[in-house]
Amino acid sequence: MHIAICDDNIADRKQTERLMKREADKVISRGGTLYCESFGNCESLLFTPMQYDLFIIDVRNTPGTDSFETARKLRDKGVGSPICVIYMREEGIPDIPDYLSGENARSEAPGILFLAKPVRPEELSSLITHVESICESKVSRIELRGEFDTLYVSPDDILYAERSGIHTLITLSSGKTFEASCDVPTLFDEIKEEHLSFVMPSINYLININHISSLRFHTAQMKDNRCFKVGGQILRYIKEYMSD
Repeated sequence: MHIAICDDNIADRKQTERLMKREADKVISRGGTLYCESFGNCESLLFTPMQYDLFIIDVRNTPGTDSFETARKLRDKGVGSPICVIYMREEGIPDIPDYLSGENARSEAPGILFLAKPVRPEELSSLITHVESICESKVSRIELRGEFDTLYVSPDDILYAERSGIHTLITLSSGKTFEASCDVPTLFDEIKEEHLSFVMPSINYLININHISSLRFHTAQMKDNRCFKVGGQILRYIKEYMSD
């Protein structure tokens, strides 16, 4: 398991690193491995985030950003791994304080976890065990590289992809689109072996069978009502896949 610590307070960051070394020994004792890397600012963290299985974030001293903003940026890049925000433990108040548990906080970065500071070893151990169970059922993600950005999506996030000049315009289940800096056949070659729900009826487009709403007269209608021609061996494969 690969963990990223992002803390703009060097003393707190070093303390978390020390606790994490103890956790690494525990993970090794049960046959696993734990690698940890630390960052002092969110810009460095966001450079290559997809390699991490857990993010532990405490950003409070950097103007213009905080832990929630950093978490939101990770989610915007397509990061699906657990994100844990560290907050200051209040004396006599064991639960998450209102300013962290409110709707506004959760809408900024949905699906985040919390860890109180000073961090207690038993609470960190519980977090690591929880994330280990998540990693066991983790769905591999597809890397989409654009001219200016890289997006990471799950297979089910993609409805279809179409030729757009020398690039490929990908339509996502959210309704958003992303232009990848490759042609359709190259994208298909990258995903077809691991993700069997994708077919390429033409060199100009590929579709995700899981998002076909109806199939008739050699036409696949997608869930957003877009239609694509399919036929021959591809049509037979789609029918077999949908019948399973």
